[in-house]
Amino acid sequence: MATGIDLSASNLNELGTPTVVVPTISQTSITLENYTVANLPSNGTVGRLVFVTNGDGGSLPCIAVDNGTDWVRVNLGSAVSATDVEEYIIAE
Repeated sequence: MATGIDLSASNLNELGTPTVVVPTISQTSITLENYTVANLPSNGTVGRLVFVTNGDGGSLPCIAVDNGTDWVRVNLGSAVSATDVEEYIIAE
């Protein structure tokens, strides 16, 4: 389809910066890739996020982030609850 516009680099630059609109994902669940410590992919790609089934002490699950050097553990906390009550272990 003919537009009558010369598609040269200088003409394209005159169009300006495109506006990108990202739709909201607030009601979307995310499923992370599952790994064990033994089968984690090589680190070195900053920002990757995975679920490690045995990454917290060898038997508990955690989330891990690739910081470019290591997979860094993000401990999972207490179970989800509708109350404000938190449990703490107090050493005597």
